[in-house]
Amino acid sequence: MEKKKRKRREEERALVNNTTDDTIITTTTTNNTRCCCLEWRSSRLEKEESSSQRECEKNRETVERYSRQMRLPFFQHDERSKGGQSRLFKAHVFIAGAGGLGCPSVLYLAGAGVGKITVCDADAVEKSNLHRQICHRNEDCCSENKTKTNKAVSAIRAAKSLNPTCSYRAVEESVNEQNAMELLRDADVVLDCTDNQRARYVLSDACAKLRTPLVSGASVGVEGQLVVYNESGEEEAGDGSGDMERGPCLRCAYPSPPPADECGSCAEQGVLNVAPGIVGTFQALECIRILLSGRCRYRGKEGEKKEKAASKSSLASSSTFPHRPLGLMTLFDFVQNPSRPTTCVKIKRRKDCLVCATSETRDAFAIESYDYDAFLNSGIAAQRCKNNGTDNEIEESIGEDGTQRRITCEELAQLLVENSDKKKNNSNTSVASHEEKHHEKTKSVVLFDVRNEIEFSIAALKDAINYPFVDEENEKKNAMETMTTTNVVVATAVDEDGGEEDEKAVTEVEVDVIAFICRRGNDSQLARERFKQKLLDRDESAENKRRTLTIEDGSDTTQTKKKFCFDAEKCQIVDVIGGLRQWKRAIDSTFPNLD
Repeated sequence: MEKKKRKRREEERALVNNTTDDTIITTTTTNNTRCCCLEWRSSRLEKEESSSQRECEKNRETVERYSRQMRLPFFQHDERSKGGQSRLFKAHVFIAGAGGLGCPSVLYLAGAGVGKITVCDADAVEKSNLHRQICHRNEDCCSENKTKTNKAVSAIRAAKSLNPTCSYRAVEESVNEQNAMELLRDADVVLDCTDNQRARYVLSDACAKLRTPLVSGASVGVEGQLVVYNESGEEEAGDGSGDMERGPCLRCAYPSPPPADECGSCAEQGVLNVAPGIVGTFQALECIRILLSGRCRYRGKEGEKKEKAASKSSLASSSTFPHRPLGLMTLFDFVQNPSRPTTCVKIKRRKDCLVCATSETRDAFAIESYDYDAFLNSGIAAQRCKNNGTDNEIEESIGEDGTQRRITCEELAQLLVENSDKKKNNSNTSVASHEEKHHEKTKSVVLFDVRNEIEFSIAALKDAINYPFVDEENEKKNAMETMTTTNVVVATAVDEDGGEEDEKAVTEVEVDVIAFICRRGNDSQLARERFKQKLLDRDESAENKRRTLTIEDGSDTTQTKKKFCFDAEKCQIVDVIGGLRQWKRAIDSTFPNLD
């Protein structure tokens, strides 16, 4: 009998030791039912001690890493809540673009402890990105043994090395009307760090439909701007639906797309490396402010619980938290006003907005079927928005009169080679009959680079002549007026030397082709048309169509004059498709990347 009892107790101990849940094990004897709790209690205490130890380690890591910001008044918490830091832990932030704006944003948000960060970018790292996009390394774009690193992947790697406790996701594609709703659906706050109008409108429309705050930033030159779209305010009185008063969207500020000339990019106008860093840091600051103030709809599996907790939290109504008015745009310009580099303007929500006017318009607007191409092309100079390599042809290569108006980079390269060969042949040929003259006649192509002087001095094709189409004030018409009326002269014959010109070496060139080139193939088209129009306007009734174009180049001590002579009817006046960007792709891979 005693042996049976000992055997039963041993079986009970074995069963208790193999149990992982909190149930109380019972066994039945001949007399009654009893609970075998001693072994169960011992196992439970060991598990609780282990769990408590892990929790202490986690709390210690949190305090050590975030203690400096947790001391701030609007990070304070009570016994029931971990306060502001807990909100950041539970938040999901989506960053569109990992460039000059996205890099500082992702680093500061990771450092602050945002629980989940998604970075979306389809581009690879280029060497021209490194001076301002601080997440990327030289190895990401210069390795000969591997392909260039995607920007989103590079940014996530940098953020993870800074704070490995956060959750990260890299999306190696661009945000568009087909994937926007799916990508942004679970985000609590979205950061617009892109640099093109299409992506900005898609992000704004998607965030308006999802009622998600959108922190939008932009920077060019030494300037920048920042605005929060679709931000939640106070609950609308008398509505009864629980809908929140919201700030304006991008369409409230720009119902029609702004002209492309007003939407400069870093590639076109240049940028000081710290300028996007300042704006990107401001974007991270605004994102943290929104998350801590509860002015967003928390997403995810427990979104409703988080949102209710946020609305009841003392943080949302704390007088110490720095609230901002809805629709406030901050403009940054350190050069124009160094003593006060930031100013603010108010953007009002439009009652007739296509997307955010009412809840009904938000729900009815269909991003997937909306024609963004037609919308963007309705802006002034819309062709300048299509800067994608050789896809920027705003007209056919052959004109209505049958003359060629555009040439490829391959055709230009062939012309330049032939031109170089002709120069070599002429230099080896005896010109005894011209020894007493200052002129050397050749027949060739002349290439005009219409970028500004600064861009031309950075990198240019050999033998190209700088003739800026855009002057310092961006007054294209005036710049071209100066070029055509001052230097293009109608003549009955080639002008003879006289006066002071005899003291300078004058090279006279008979021109077959006049070619215009720019960075991407847009300004060169406009320069070519302006040039041709001025030739026609000079003297359409003149029988003699000879023209001369005189250019001085060189320093003051070695100044020379080039006189290009051409027949206005026979000379080909063309521009180069794709510009210097396509030249690098198709002809010379060693040419600097100017993007």
